[in-house]
Amino acid sequence: MAINLKTKRPKTKTPKAKARVAKKPARKAATAELDLSAFPPELIVREDRHVCLACVLDVLTRHLKLSVPKAHLEIRRYAPSLEEVRTKALSRPFFAAQSESDACPFCGSASKWHARLAIYRIESGKSTDALRRALLKSLPEDGFAVVEEKATQQDAFFQWVERVSASLNLDDPRWLRDVSRTYLGRKEPKQDWDALFAGVRSIRRSRRLEDGWEVDQGRLFLAPHLFDELLFVQYVVSRAHRAGGLTLEGRYTLPELFARLRNSGYLRATGVEAHNPSDAFEALLMHLGGGESSVRFYYIVDRRALVERIKALKDLRVPRAKQAAR
Repeated sequence: MAINLKTKRPKTKTPKAKARVAKKPARKAATAELDLSAFPPELIVREDRHVCLACVLDVLTRHLKLSVPKAHLEIRRYAPSLEEVRTKALSRPFFAAQSESDACPFCGSASKWHARLAIYRIESGKSTDALRRALLKSLPEDGFAVVEEKATQQDAFFQWVERVSASLNLDDPRWLRDVSRTYLGRKEPKQDWDALFAGVRSIRRSRRLEDGWEVDQGRLFLAPHLFDELLFVQYVVSRAHRAGGLTLEGRYTLPELFARLRNSGYLRATGVEAHNPSDAFEALLMHLGGGESSVRFYYIVDRRALVERIKALKDLRVPRAKQAAR
């Protein structure tokens, strides 16, 4: 009897090769923001706005008939004009985004077609000029654009008043303290007023000082003329919000404030010889604003995010405009 020694071996299933999944390119670290911590904060203004590159490419390629590579090159070369950096009423392709995921309000494009432009404005002065020159020398030309504006001290003061007034909450009693800190920071920018006010509980008129200020046991004492000047600034900032202006001494109407500053000798000390409240008010504004003395604003536009984003979009087709939400 023959014995079959051949045994059937169990079939082993060869594992199927796993499909290769393309790895997503690692996201680049966010571009580091410009460090202006050495500058006096009251002489720096920052604004962020977004630009829709789909809108820009649509105009350049479909309306101006540029090739896509040429359109990308023009965007990388973009440097804003003075009118563009100064305007507050944004129009296509610029918009203010509430979040990074917002769609374009003009064409409806997704956030991958958007780039953020950070605009920093530095006001010229003894406390900023040397720092600004050193900063500008350190910036790469392909990542930043610098726009210069000629103005007056009065322009700078009124813009400061408008900016501070727009951010006030007069129902919060802390606004008087905040306005005092920001104005003193503008008047003496080399002093670290944020650190000083951290230990200040109240602001008072000094009977001993003839000039300047001092801190004693959590109380900031101001020389009489400086204290009166601060009262006037508080009145100017708050008068547009409510009838009369609120100050550290309470609410004043213009005639009441005029009498208060005249009796204290502040009008005489500032050379204001007006005999009625309205004329005195205008003269004090000219005095505090610095008149027509020249000042310059330097706008530094951070273009790095724009350049990086347009490079990332070079292989994508420009999307057709959608019906944007109004």
